[in-house]
Amino acid sequence: MTTLTIGLDGANWDLIGDWLAEGRLPNLQRLIDDGVGGVSESCLPPLTVPNWKCYATGKNPGKLDVFRFDRIDTAEREHVFHDATDFKSAELWDYLNEAGATTGVINKPSTYPPKELDGFMVAGGPDASETEYRSLERGFATPDRVERFLRDELDYRVHPSPMISPSEKGDAEVEGVLDLIDLRFEAAERLLEREDPDFLHLTVFYSMALQHYFFDGEPVRRAWERIDENLGRFVDEGHDVLVMSDHGTWHVDAVFYINTWLEQQGYLSTEGGIDDALQSLGVTRERALSVAKRFGMVETLSRVVPERIQRVVPWEEGVKHDRVLSIIDWDETEVVASNQGPIYLAREPDDPGYEALRDELIESLEALRHPATGEPIVKAVYRGEEYYEGPYAGNAPDLILDQGQNVHTSDAVGPDEWLSDTGVWVGGNMPEGIFLFSGPSFESTGLGERARITDLAPTLLHAMGSAVPTDLDGEVLDLFDPESEPGRRAVEPRPPIVVDRGAEEADDREVEERLADLGYLE
Repeated sequence: MTTLTIGLDGANWDLIGDWLAEGRLPNLQRLIDDGVGGVSESCLPPLTVPNWKCYATGKNPGKLDVFRFDRIDTAEREHVFHDATDFKSAELWDYLNEAGATTGVINKPSTYPPKELDGFMVAGGPDASETEYRSLERGFATPDRVERFLRDELDYRVHPSPMISPSEKGDAEVEGVLDLIDLRFEAAERLLEREDPDFLHLTVFYSMALQHYFFDGEPVRRAWERIDENLGRFVDEGHDVLVMSDHGTWHVDAVFYINTWLEQQGYLSTEGGIDDALQSLGVTRERALSVAKRFGMVETLSRVVPERIQRVVPWEEGVKHDRVLSIIDWDETEVVASNQGPIYLAREPDDPGYEALRDELIESLEALRHPATGEPIVKAVYRGEEYYEGPYAGNAPDLILDQGQNVHTSDAVGPDEWLSDTGVWVGGNMPEGIFLFSGPSFESTGLGERARITDLAPTLLHAMGSAVPTDLDGEVLDLFDPESEPGRRAVEPRPPIVVDRGAEEADDREVEERLADLGYLE
């Protein structure tokens, strides 16, 4: 028996509840009927990174030293982009390997570059990427024999083709995602047969892109039906199965342009640049990519146009992500923010006025209300070093924003107003995801439980007979069948594996290129 984790990026029960009730997802329903689970609370910000690592390590970001895809270094006035080597923690497969179990990991975000395991690792999107326009074709899996098998036998792809994006989300792009879902499960089934790991993790990631652009529309329903059909490969095999997500998805009723708000309040100052000039001429990334696709020139442009030039072209929504820093007037700026909540002050904690500025921002942000509904735009604002716990909590963003219900926070600079009813995304990230344990080891009591995403790794370790490291934030969930072997066995503690990856850290420029936007990275 292999223990399986099937990760579904951005899944939550409210999103799929009607489809379950209508009988459209029969295999998932069978797992529910035979299992136990409920709502899993992700760490803030509720993003792909850090939460796939929070799952895999059982730890909050204060013990990982990575708080989202990237961070803003206000002292050096630059974006720092992260890859897998930046996370300062062992993962559950490292502990399983040390205990003598073989492991396989397929398509989990934040695993690029893939590391060597006693088993195999296949890196996943969105971080496993060379440029915005070209997918990674080599170096996405270890060992080499697995990558050769995936490439030669399955024509495996890390990203869909054609790539779905804000301007290109038609039938071809939707079909590309649906085909990729089939390919992920095919790879999992074939590698399960070929490599016979004791533990297998599979993530389905790009269905989340459909949820961003369509929320619960027909393309998303089709994706979930495709996921459910593929779940049938594993339902009757006698495996212990965990179905889980890194966060959930809610409908976006309001877009909070936080940097626009900061600028209007006098905390942030910008100056015109080439981005503004291009946007005034109607030159945007969406239009450029659309034209390139129409004339079949995407690959050609990716080769002949340097990445630094590609990244200068603004989005229709405005200047976003790493380009925001290029238009800031730093002499007149006190605060800058990223998507979905991290806020950075352009002064050090020991500088005069630092705490007063944080207090002022917390009070002002928590007081924001939607002018039509009166609902909070921001649920709460936390001091980074207080929200997180661990040796790296002091490296956290100065403030962490917990978004209001059905609010998406965008870092775009350019909109005239700081609040809008619509934006690029129809579906945005929320902290409540899903978890469901099903199989011989677990109870069959339904979906009435709550857990933290950090509880899943220690529960899996105990289920597989492995001791649980003492430095985890999560705890072993009491969900086992009392008559099962793990249900009868006491939780065994063990010292943590110490990870020192300093010598492996990649050059920031290479990391930035791999994390180029894909037209999606919010």
